[in-house]
Amino acid sequence: MNDNIHINVNHEVLVWARESLALNRTQTSETTGISPKRLVQLETGEKQPTLEELKVFSKTYKRTIATLLLNTPPKEKPLPKDRRTIDSKELGHFHEKTIMAVRKARALAHSFVELREEMGMPFPKFSISATLQENPREIAQKIRQHLQLNEIREIEDVKLALEAYIEKVESLGIAVFQLSLTQDNVRGFAIVDDLVPIIGIKRGGEQAHSKTFTLFHELGHIILNEGAITDLSLNPGWELERWCNAFSAEVLVPTSDLLNMAIVLDYQRKGESEWKLKDLVELGKYFHVGPLAILRRLFEQKLTTKNFYQEKHAQWNKSKGFGRAKDPKGRELHKEALTEKGRTYVSLAFKAYDQNRINLKDLSDFLGVKLSYIPKTRQLLNA
Repeated sequence: MNDNIHINVNHEVLVWARESLALNRTQTSETTGISPKRLVQLETGEKQPTLEELKVFSKTYKRTIATLLLNTPPKEKPLPKDRRTIDSKELGHFHEKTIMAVRKARALAHSFVELREEMGMPFPKFSISATLQENPREIAQKIRQHLQLNEIREIEDVKLALEAYIEKVESLGIAVFQLSLTQDNVRGFAIVDDLVPIIGIKRGGEQAHSKTFTLFHELGHIILNEGAITDLSLNPGWELERWCNAFSAEVLVPTSDLLNMAIVLDYQRKGESEWKLKDLVELGKYFHVGPLAILRRLFEQKLTTKNFYQEKHAQWNKSKGFGRAKDPKGRELHKEALTEKGRTYVSLAFKAYDQNRINLKDLSDFLGVKLSYIPKTRQLLNA
């Protein structure tokens, strides 16, 4: 087929595809190489695009050519609210990679629902709710009891503990995915307007204990029925973010448990308010959180001073690599598939395949890996 042949399209679909990635015409022109004048002609319907231009638009907008050929722009759910701690002028403006991550999470959630229905295991209906007027610590205590989170204390490996926490949250009827969130200083997001509630967690560049805090922070958003894209600032301006921070902190480090720890009792007995890092690390290991999270909880209980907390917070945040995951050695797609989708999703896909409910091509599609990576993915799952 001649790439220069003109294709009849609805110009409104081209506008929708561009705006769905929050791109303006100048950005699109620079990315595609299509002149601003030509772009205006195409988006107003004055001219029709060539096949080659459609291919360029497809690549730029991350949409299939079939989507660009739709008769009318499809209705797409909006992004969750922007709850980052940034200048108000920047609120609501996201990099295309962040938008793609949200889009991917929604697609994965639909696949998860499809898998469960295929296996006769529909998602349980999420039924927990609260309001900002309720005490987040009281709600957290109910969640801890409901999910029996004390069971996870016995797991020493923080990465395995994270997997266990995710499975507990999924049991509530929530789809949880770890996705590539490399832009906008985003640590996670919560979606409440889809088939099932969705939690997205930043996959790389974070320690497992940081991801665990994000997991429960976003669970707080879902309990409040307030979807959001967040950066989890320790001093957020939003009341909603403060509520979710307090909720997550109490879920992971219950006040009563912290105050009864031998180390804490010893510091109280001695009247000491400046904490040694090794003691904070030891407490953190017990609660599956980092030393900064422990110090924050101690500060909230007036067991350390504001100056000491702020000094250590600034010092440790400046330390290269402190509280961050080490740089990855390289992409291992089978590991990414398991991390991104989670053990529940991946094991369910293999179970559906083993029971001949889906074929090998379907399994590849559900896992998002090539056929050659399927054996490695199963091996990793069973490790």
